[in-house]
Amino acid sequence: MAILDFGSDSAAPKVTVVTTMKDEGPYILDWVAHYKALGATDIVVFTNDCSDPTDQILRNLNRLGYVHHRFNRVMRRGPHKSALMWAEQEPVVRDADWLLVVDVDEYLDIKVGDGTFKALIDHHKGADAISLVWRIFGNAGIEHISDRPVPEEFVKCEGAEVNPQRRSRFFKTLFRNNEKFNRMGVHRPFLERRASDIVWVTADGTRIPDENMPGALHVSDGYGYEVAQLNHYALRSKDAFLNKQRRGRANHVGGNLKLAYWKKFDRNEVEDHSLAEGFAKALPIKEAMLDDPVVRRRHEEAIEGARAMAKMARRKRPGRAFVVHLDRMLSGGHMPDEEEIELSSDGTDQAA
Repeated sequence: MAILDFGSDSAAPKVTVVTTMKDEGPYILDWVAHYKALGATDIVVFTNDCSDPTDQILRNLNRLGYVHHRFNRVMRRGPHKSALMWAEQEPVVRDADWLLVVDVDEYLDIKVGDGTFKALIDHHKGADAISLVWRIFGNAGIEHISDRPVPEEFVKCEGAEVNPQRRSRFFKTLFRNNEKFNRMGVHRPFLERRASDIVWVTADGTRIPDENMPGALHVSDGYGYEVAQLNHYALRSKDAFLNKQRRGRANHVGGNLKLAYWKKFDRNEVEDHSLAEGFAKALPIKEAMLDDPVVRRRHEEAIEGARAMAKMARRKRPGRAFVVHLDRMLSGGHMPDEEEIELSSDGTDQAA
């Protein structure tokens, strides 16, 4: 049984969202429901090497028509770039009017019109690409994994103003599927060699200069948060981070998740409830997914499994040491870089 036109109408553009996932079971339903509420016509999800119910949840959402789930054949270029290469062959990608590559810890908050993709696109008539700037949301002292939607639970983030010490903020890009772009990228599309007259803006309409277009990944002003922002929940709860650390960075082979990573993404300077208050639009879609008994069972298994895995991580020496060092850092204690501890994929100690 397929679902149709959540958050859209017959005049809405075809928007396809492409993502990759690995061991994200507890967070799938909220994320899919959110992007369906925004009006995503199709969601294509590539997975690889999952050890939790991620694949089972997505296979059943595929059965119900919420997503197109694909098993990623990972090439030397790595999981994310491999997935984007395979995604180019998907009919719902080829036939889309607009494309967005976004991760499961990234939630788009659109603040114009009715808060849908259509409203954002209508706000920028004539644009070929709209870059959506990260706003980093921190841990806010939350310890354990819950079934509460991430945007409702984590509401502390970095300030909206330009920080002279950290001006540059990364973005992801919603772009028109036209002849001006030749393929998807993780943060932005790649330009056709002879493309010209490209209208590329951030959410508030600030133009990306022509000379910056070939390689732009971030901006230093014109964040455009009053129009739209991409909420980035890189940490979530402390237990979720322990699980993420054990798993490793899903889209970066050999990537490390040390205390420096936590410090970079633990931004709690101000509160922002915009998406928390607007998430109610996604909840009926989540409940519709949970009406399927198999989806509900797999979702509950994912949450309980994630909690058990985090509990085990806290008991083992590497995880226990990491939590001690993290708590020391959060309390203002000094810790030399060489003492940073991470959990390697096999659960053994590995010095930074």
